[in-house]
Amino acid sequence: MSTTIGQYGASGTLYVLEQAISNLNTQEANLSGEASTGVTSTSYAGLGDNRSAALSLEPQITAVSAWQNSITTARGTLSTTQTALTQISSMVTTLQTNLLSLSGSLGQSELKSIVSTATSDLATLGTLLNTSSGSGYVFAGTDANDPPVTDPSGLSTSSLAQATSSVVSSLSSSSAASVLEQATALATGTGSNASYSVFSSALSVDGTSASSLQSSAVIGLNDTVSVGMIATQGSDATATSTGSPIRDLIRNLMVVASLGSADTSSTQFSDLISSLQTSTSSISTSLTNEEGTLGISQNSLSSQSTMLSTMSTMLNTQLDNAKSADLASVSVQTTAIQNQLEASYSLVASLKSMTLASYI
Repeated sequence: MSTTIGQYGASGTLYVLEQAISNLNTQEANLSGEASTGVTSTSYAGLGDNRSAALSLEPQITAVSAWQNSITTARGTLSTTQTALTQISSMVTTLQTNLLSLSGSLGQSELKSIVSTATSDLATLGTLLNTSSGSGYVFAGTDANDPPVTDPSGLSTSSLAQATSSVVSSLSSSSAASVLEQATALATGTGSNASYSVFSSALSVDGTSASSLQSSAVIGLNDTVSVGMIATQGSDATATSTGSPIRDLIRNLMVVASLGSADTSSTQFSDLISSLQTSTSSISTSLTNEEGTLGISQNSLSSQSTMLSTMSTMLNTQLDNAKSADLASVSVQTTAIQNQLEASYSLVASLKSMTLASYI
């Protein structure tokens, strides 16, 4: 009979109590975790009714974070581009000043100084066009991993510079218009003049095609923005313009750098300088407009960044609310479980001390 009592009496009841105590201990541990971390559960399964809210919020937060990172990179690229473009514009201003001087009566010593400045500016321009940010070459567009100018320090001695010098040397026997047109054709660096290109293969295209290489940044849902400037971007070439302000600038500098032995008193010289002045003025306007466009993009990105920051804060607050534990409720539940555990332990102690006499 004692065996029967042990099997179906105290021992059976004790087993049930021990299981209940184990469950209560688990619940207490979970509540303790909630109290210490402030989070209901580290898994979606433990979030209960808030599971669907958390599942929908986290992808949104991830997307906003990706957009913010994209904006940060784009702003860095634009800032770097703007700085380089400002220096290029300063170079254009210097060229304008020197061309104005060349339209007067100059001796060979003054001309030599201007020629030297143009030569050194070519190397500087090549370096500026190969400016790089943390995400690649800023004037290369979608071909950001390749430097736009193949030999930046060698622009003044490149095949284009040599061919341009050869054309300029015929100024005494050719018209200024013919010299400028030939120099322009060489500087386009496309078609039959592709071998004279000083740019990478990707950028050795016409100005319109180069403009399509503009890189972009995703800054929102179905929202992108163009980033930077392409070294050879522009429009279709004409007899007096390559269609690209940067290419025109390179051509003008190379022409000036080739004027060392020119007859400054000749009509052809005066006409050529006049044409270069008109061209350089147009280059200045184009680069100023581009600086303005970059500035607008920077302002737009700043506004978008502020908006996304606000959105991120809002979404994270909602996620925190979905995951956060109700500490007041946790405290009440913990107390109730501890009371149940005390009662259970007391009952277990009583069952273990029972004998057969306890059933009589």
